[in-house]
Amino acid sequence: MANPGQADPDRWSLRLAQQAFAAVLDERPRHGRFRRAALRTAARAALSALSGDDRGLLERWLTLQWVTLGASGASLSLSALASIEPALAAAVRHQLPRMRARLDRAEAGSTVAA
Repeated sequence: MANPGQADPDRWSLRLAQQAFAAVLDERPRHGRFRRAALRTAARAALSALSGDDRGLLERWLTLQWVTLGASGASLSLSALASIEPALAAAVRHQLPRMRARLDRAEAGSTVAA
């Protein structure tokens, strides 16, 4: 039986990708062009290390991030994501309506799993 406090090494690449993409999502105008480029390069590298299953989990995680960002942050962030990986941005854009519906049901009292 695995220790719940112990990190699963099979998911490290997913966690690193989430951290890299979170940094891209948190880009601020005060960041210089080189800093933004470095963040996007790190996100590309982390994405390339993912298995197909982990990529799907990252897509769902990113979709949830965009749904919770709201309309103003989402459009800027989706363009940033598209500059990193257009196919990933398309997958997130495709999942947005379903994720919004799930969250709406959750707010109405139903249980939701992202």
